[in-house]
Amino acid sequence: MYKRLFSEPPKNIVEHGKAHFGTFSPVSSRIDIKGMHAPYAGIPVPAFISNFRIKSRVSFGFNLGDYIGYTEFIDFKIFGLSEVTFWNKETGKRNSYHSIMPARRRFVPIKTTQGLCACYQRKRKIRLFWEDSHDFFKCEFRLKGDDVRPSAKGKMISMRNDSLHTDMLFVNPAPTSSRVAACWLSSMKIRGTLHTFNKDYVQEHKVEEGIALLCMNRSYFKFHTNTIICTGLGQVRGKDILFSISVGNIGAADDDKYNNNALIIDGNSTALPPVVITHPFGVSQNWIIQDTEGMIDLTFTPVSVSTRTVNVILMRSHATNIYGTFEGILLSKDGEKIVLKNFPGFINRNRVRV
Repeated sequence: MYKRLFSEPPKNIVEHGKAHFGTFSPVSSRIDIKGMHAPYAGIPVPAFISNFRIKSRVSFGFNLGDYIGYTEFIDFKIFGLSEVTFWNKETGKRNSYHSIMPARRRFVPIKTTQGLCACYQRKRKIRLFWEDSHDFFKCEFRLKGDDVRPSAKGKMISMRNDSLHTDMLFVNPAPTSSRVAACWLSSMKIRGTLHTFNKDYVQEHKVEEGIALLCMNRSYFKFHTNTIICTGLGQVRGKDILFSISVGNIGAADDDKYNNNALIIDGNSTALPPVVITHPFGVSQNWIIQDTEGMIDLTFTPVSVSTRTVNVILMRSHATNIYGTFEGILLSKDGEKIVLKNFPGFINRNRVRV
């Protein structure tokens, strides 16, 4: 059976122009991949040019009460994008709010010990904050609605010292060793509220408990970059199950050894093998997610499909976000079989031209 062991993380991901590739747990104190020697075609270029092609993303996926969704910040250097999207698990109704933020020094922090991602626009107030010295994580937002969507307010807190808490760091060639992609995954229990409202009606809300998965990516992008990330969050037989499975054209050439795929069962982490993801009948029909090791055999059935396109100067981003359910089997490193049926999750497919 496929096995990829976790090792102690390096102090710095990049040292002397080379990266420390591997699968690590816990996580390094900084997710900083600057300093690679000649990352593009082996041709030395000024550091500000190669650093400009480093793009960052942080996503906080949550399953809380009646809702499942995510809060996301993307750093495109010349501008930033913030988004909150959530679906009602019973009806499949989607509410999505996003905003473009003007250039600033950094939209996604480098430190894993403490950090803040924030959008303070008048109609979009969104904040992700973490502080390891106090084992504290907070996601909060207040979003003003319009003619087609209600206003929304949410606040989720994790003390990060619970039984579900785990940290993993994946440092991979992208796709060769001259470039690097780093991914931090952190699972946690959350407690909070999420409700929608308008002028005439305020939905009753109460404090509820749920689970969440934080994902931070930082990588050297190609001119055209394509990624698909599958996220599942739920319970099976009383156990908290979370997984993140991804593919893309910036994945490592040796993806058996280097990839970001992981499964968490009640705080126990398993590094998963690479997969092939197909949707032979279109994005709105069933997606097939399989590996060659017999550890992943899933079918994803879409319930709600939405797209978003952003064009700014020479940069174009096209995203397809899909809520649905997973069915199939996942296998842990200990041989435990997790059978999923009507298991909630979502898929994010992104295509970026820079």
